[in-house]
This record gives sequence, structure tokens and C-alpha cells, in this order.
Amino acid sequence: MAVRPRMEAMSKRYAVISDIHGNLHAFMAVLGELGQHDIDEIICLGDIVGYGPAPDRCIDLVCNYSSITIRGNHDEAAVDPVKADLFNGAARQAIYWTRDYLSAVHIDALNRLKPVERLNGTVMCVHDCPVPAPSDYVHDKQMAALAFRGVDAHICLLGHTHVPIVFEAPCQNIDADYAIPDVTGWIPRNGEAVFLEPSKRYICNPGSVGQPRDCDPRASFGVLDLDRNTFTVHRVEYDVAAAQVATQEAGLPSILAQRLAIGA
Repeated sequence: MAVRPRMEAMSKRYAVISDIHGNLHAFMAVLGELGQHDIDEIICLGDIVGYGPAPDRCIDLVCNYSSITIRGNHDEAAVDPVKADLFNGAARQAIYWTRDYLSAVHIDALNRLKPVERLNGTVMCVHDCPVPAPSDYVHDKQMAALAFRGVDAHICLLGHTHVPIVFEAPCQNIDADYAIPDVTGWIPRNGEAVFLEPSKRYICNPGSVGQPRDCDPRASFGVLDLDRNTFTVHRVEYDVAAAQVATQEAGLPSILAQRLAIGA
């Protein structure tokens, strides 16, 4: 992957990745694709680990390539047993496996991640809902309206839902009744840029690199172009069968391999 040398306060075109979840095959496919998109820097919105069999390699790659990396809930659970115990079923088994598998160096790298980062005063980066809410998943207009209360920038980048989506709201504060019609949302089409109007606020979700859940098994990532004020979602084919074999050979729950083929 070719990424331009970092230039402080000059970079304008960012790859936005999230929810890699230890899926090295998907992550390598995305990194390879980024070389075709004239990227200045990479922003990672968290959940590097969990579910997949290569958490160490994925952490190494994120540390090498990403200029901003957010702590996801699976990253946090990998270093905090109390958080891990709150997970259910296969997710809990996978995070236990991940904690045992990672070295102290990798655990320390996860422990250093922050829950919120900001870019040039115009972009807020988080993993999930930026305010306390009934759910951490910003997956519909009602949850987005609530989430906008915690957005203090033109653009908020977040992941967690594993589904690419864009929400738009007025610049004024959201009313206490968060189910208001002023928040709109849509699912971006592959490769089609969404214009981010300067007079509005946006929540942009790039989808998941390693565990898509929108019935499309291709890896998903976003490109944020601050020169053109656009956000574009891209999908990338990768060797799903090889990722499934690696997951099964690691002894992880079989459901985690099966779901890769259907993107769910």
C-alpha cells in the first residue's frame, strides 16, 4: 500500500477503516486497495481485535499505518476482563481467546488507545455512540438524533454497527425530543461520493473491514476527502474461504467463520 508521507495540517484525504476484528485476509485486501485511492492518512475507528484469528498481525498493521486509532469495545474487552464478561456467546469466547493469544506488547498497544480523537477541529472520531444512550449502535435516525447531541464537529466518524451509513442533521442543537424529522440517513452506494454540506453536520460510518453485517461479505472502508467535502464507501473482495479456514483452525466458534460468507 502506498500512503503519502505525513504532512501535519496538510493532509486532506483520509482512509477510514473500522471493525477489522482480527480478519487479516480482509484487512490486507483493504490495504492493497488503498494504494489506488491517493490516500494521505488512515483513521482507524477501533475494534481491531475480536472474532478473528489474527489480532496480533492486525494490531501491528494498524500501528504501522494508522495516524489516528480509536479504542473499540472489543479492544477494551481484550484488556479488561470485566468488560469481556459482559459479552455474549461467541463474542465472549473470541475475546477470551484473543486475550490469551496476544503478547504483553499487543495488550499494551490496545490499552493506550483513546475513546475520542479529533482531526483539525472539523472531524470527531469515536467508535460508537458519542453520548450515553439506550444503545451504543447508531443504526437508525432515532439513535442518530440522540448521538448528534454529542457531536461537536462538522463530521463525526464512527463504526461499531458494521454497516456503512451516513446521517445528516442541522448545525443547531438537537431538540430534547430526539425522534425529529430533521435527521436524515442513507446507505451510500459502493464508490459513490456523498457530499457533506458545510452548513450541516454528519455522522459517517464506513462499515466493517473484517465482519460486514449488511448482507454483503466484501470488506468495507470509507474515504473522507476534506478538500471536496465528500465521504465515499468502497467495497473490496477478499479471500473469504481462507479467512474461514484460519478462523476454524484457530479453534474459534464456527459461527464466526460461517457468517463471513454471508456478511451477517
